[in-house]
Amino acid sequence: MAEAGVAPGAVIDDAEGENLGADQEIPQQQAQEEGAVNIMNQVLIWIGFDVVANRQALCSEIAEIKDMVDLPEKDITELQELYAKRSQNAGRMYLGLQRTKQLKATLHWVQDFARVSEVPTLEGLTQESFKQLFL
Repeated sequence: MAEAGVAPGAVIDDAEGENLGADQEIPQQQAQEEGAVNIMNQVLIWIGFDVVANRQALCSEIAEIKDMVDLPEKDITELQELYAKRSQNAGRMYLGLQRTKQLKATLHWVQDFARVSEVPTLEGLTQESFKQLFL
């Protein structure tokens, strides 16, 4: 997994162990082999959660991308408020307006896949093309 300071989009390794950059597509075969947890981690990186501890905290709340199917938008807002109210020692994190909006957009993206009985995939997407889905 990527460490803090690694450019967004550079977490998933390709077949040769090289990190994929923000402008590189995820290969089809690898996208099928990657688990839902890695998809969630990659989505969080593309949204802008560059700090590993913050991604891990969010992944503890939303473990897999498919967990977002039944999640109401209100829960994202409550999650934002919950982390903002914590003390620094308890893991305070400010999601910010932009990242909160992108998390909500991701929620709707996942729910759209569920409506058509498909599984969310990052196959063929880059950070830029992923963010374009939400405009």
